[in-house]
Amino acid sequence: MLRFTKLFIAFLTLSTLGACQKTVTTIPLSWRNPTYGDGGFQKLFVIGVGKDESARRRFEDTFAKAIALEGAAAQASWGQLPKSEQLTEAEIRGAVEGGNFDGVLITRLLGVNQNKEYVPPSTHTVPTSYYGRGYYGYYGTSYAVVHDPGYYKTNTTFRVETNLYSVATGDLVWSGQSETLNPESLNDVIDSMTTAVAKKLKAEKLIP
Repeated sequence: MLRFTKLFIAFLTLSTLGACQKTVTTIPLSWRNPTYGDGGFQKLFVIGVGKDESARRRFEDTFAKAIALEGAAAQASWGQLPKSEQLTEAEIRGAVEGGNFDGVLITRLLGVNQNKEYVPPSTHTVPTSYYGRGYYGYYGTSYAVVHDPGYYKTNTTFRVETNLYSVATGDLVWSGQSETLNPESLNDVIDSMTTAVAKKLKAEKLIP
């Protein structure tokens, strides 16, 4: 019975820790054009490269909202370029030039990587609140420990590249590669990645 109780408590502890974890996106690689000043782009045209139209719309809309939260205007491209096949240069230029945009953001998925990580065994004491009251209950839990055996877990990383271009010059102003680790869903990837990149653009003074 005591062994079952220990295992149950361990399960509750791990479940609680997992539920508290938040998907995190980092940007380990980025480049900023040194010739571009700190003026910031006022209105960005957001293009997500992909053949899945629903995913593209979800991505572009979310990215535009994330940029707006950081203080700049942004518009998803799918409203003006509503097709999933490859767009022509004339189509993109027409949409950009007709909307008074000063910057274009283009994002593509670089890949999805998986690797196994070994989590070593650990030992921790059982919280006394799980046991009955009384001096012996407290005494007993002072010796009780839970041993978690080592195990392998699979990490999934989504790698995404985002490029920011100046409409006036056509030059690449900023490029970054983001990594989102162990998201729960595609929407989770989109939400985390767009928020991280928007904040990075703000920190680089590329949006006001």
